[in-house]
Formats: sequence, C-alpha cells, structure tokens
Amino acid sequence: MDKGIMVSGKIRVFINGFGRIGRCAARIILEDECFELVGVNDLYSCEQMAYLLKYDSVYPRLEKSITLTEGCLMIDGHRVALFCEPDPQNMDLGPLDVDVVLQCSGIFLTQKSNLPLIKCGAKRVIVSAPPTDSMPTFIYGVNHSDYADEEIISNSSCSANAIVPLFKIIDRYFGIDTAMMSMYHSYTVYQNILDNKHYSKDIRRTRSATQNIIPLMSSAAEATGYFFPHLKGRLYAKSIRVPIPSTTLYELHMQVNKKTNVEELNQILKQEIKSSYADILDTTDAPGSSEDYVQSPYSAIVNLPFTTVVGDNLLKISAWQDNEYGYAKRLVEMAKHIA
Repeated sequence: MDKGIMVSGKIRVFINGFGRIGRCAARIILEDECFELVGVNDLYSCEQMAYLLKYDSVYPRLEKSITLTEGCLMIDGHRVALFCEPDPQNMDLGPLDVDVVLQCSGIFLTQKSNLPLIKCGAKRVIVSAPPTDSMPTFIYGVNHSDYADEEIISNSSCSANAIVPLFKIIDRYFGIDTAMMSMYHSYTVYQNILDNKHYSKDIRRTRSATQNIIPLMSSAAEATGYFFPHLKGRLYAKSIRVPIPSTTLYELHMQVNKKTNVEELNQILKQEIKSSYADILDTTDAPGSSEDYVQSPYSAIVNLPFTTVVGDNLLKISAWQDNEYGYAKRLVEMAKHIA
C-alpha cells in the first residue's frame, strides 16, 4: 500500500485514535499549511473514519473532498494512510516519515506503552491525556517553553488546559492557598446514551447521559496539581456531566493569601490574558450560553460578569471551554512547537 508522498517543509502528523479529539485535531491540521496529515489508526472501519471526519453532529460539515481508495483516505487529492492495528509495534511508520504522533486513543498513557511508536519510526509522541507515570507534561501557553526535546510527552487534560493558565495568573498575583473546581461538562462517548451496564467503578455511569445530570469524580485536581506542587492535597475537583453534546462551564473557587475585589480581579484577568495569553485565553461580557462557545479555539473564555469575591479573599472565576475543539487546538499547537 502506498503510504503517502513526503512534502518538504511540512510537519508530518500521524493520529493514533480517531475519536472525538483525534478527528478535531485532524480538522485543525487540515486547515493549517504547516502540517501534513500522513496517517490514521483506529479499530473501526475505514468507511466510518471517512464519514465521521466529514460529517459531525457538533461541528460543521468538513468542506473537503473525502474518499477511500486502495485502503487510504484521499482528502482533496492528498493520500492519508489508514491502519486498523491494536498493537502499535505492528505499525511500520518509517515510510511515512512521521514527525509527531498524536496519541488520542485514551489507552496508551505511559512512556513505556508509547515507545513502540518511536521504535516503529515516529520522532515524537504527544499523549492527549494525563499520564499514569512520570511522563513529562506540558500545556501550551503555560510551560511549553520548558520542552527539552523529550520524545514522549503528555498534553495533560482538557480541564487542566482550561484551569492551569487561570490558576497561574491568580497564584502570581494573590497566592492560592486552597481551591475547589466544579466542571459542568458535556457528556462524552464513555457514558451511556440509555441506562445500561458500564465498566466504570462509579455506578452512576450506568445512567443515561442524555436524561440526567451526573456528578462524577474528576482527575482535574491531580492534573492541575502537577503544575502547582505547593498545592498538593489542597485541590478538589468534581465533574458534573450535563445533557449537552459540547462545551464545559468551569466554576473555580480559590482561597487566596491577598485581599482583592471584583474590579481589581477582572482588571488583572483582562490585562494578563491580553498580554500573556493571547490566542489561548479570552474574556467575555456577553450573556452567552454553552452553544455560543462551540468550536471556540480558546482553552478558556472567562465570563467576567460572574467573577465573585467573598470576604476579600475567596474568589470565584467562571469560564467556558469547548472541551474538544479548544483542547485539540492546543494539542496541535504543541505538535508544531516540538516538531
């Protein structure tokens, strides 16, 4: 099978795991002339891969010619190799000259489990989830400049990408003592559409995602704590799954060491976001709802009218995020940074 033709000067990306994040990343890559999508691997039919890339119930139809030929995906005449391989060590990536693998399977969460991709020919791997080992973890706009040529890294979670930049601002100006985070999160493919059995230890996942508000424990506290070691044991997070297909509303409550007020806090947020986090964070005064932030490219959009200060040092910040598209945008930017 013809695995593709090298185009000089472009970053050659292979996506392992063509689910919600993988396909969002593919859409972003296909609109960026710096990249070339050279291959995709997942364990479902090639026909469905092509169909779900073009048609999506959350995002607009992808206005590109997408066809299948000889086991490859043809996108506007460009050939993308397709694999259906559960074991990464069985994929020969050498002929594809892969610069970066976006590991979007949700399965391979350690350095060891991703090493086969390097051995099979890829130069770098970015895992689109928090790792379960000591894998170096980076968030674009927070610590990406600390990247030191590591072969396998994590891009952390969608929630950490939203929360950590905001925490970094607040900790710099006021010093965070403790924090609690609530995420009103759209349902995911790991939930049931109707009440049914579920592999999770949390029995609430057996309930219908489209009919219930379902509170679940979240790994966001641990993922956020990676970047703030002094807050170890002082962070708590809960994900409240709500019956919508996209976007998350974050409610961040922080006890800080310096007194402030709403006006000062919002001014600092606007100032820092404009000067240090342009194209990563944004602010809004608009009376928006979740649908207004679908396909937003930002990691978080701070809802300024909802900023609250109680008793001088208990802060609440609200922020919106398209937890799929906004996260995939940072994932692709990190790939550009390390390639």
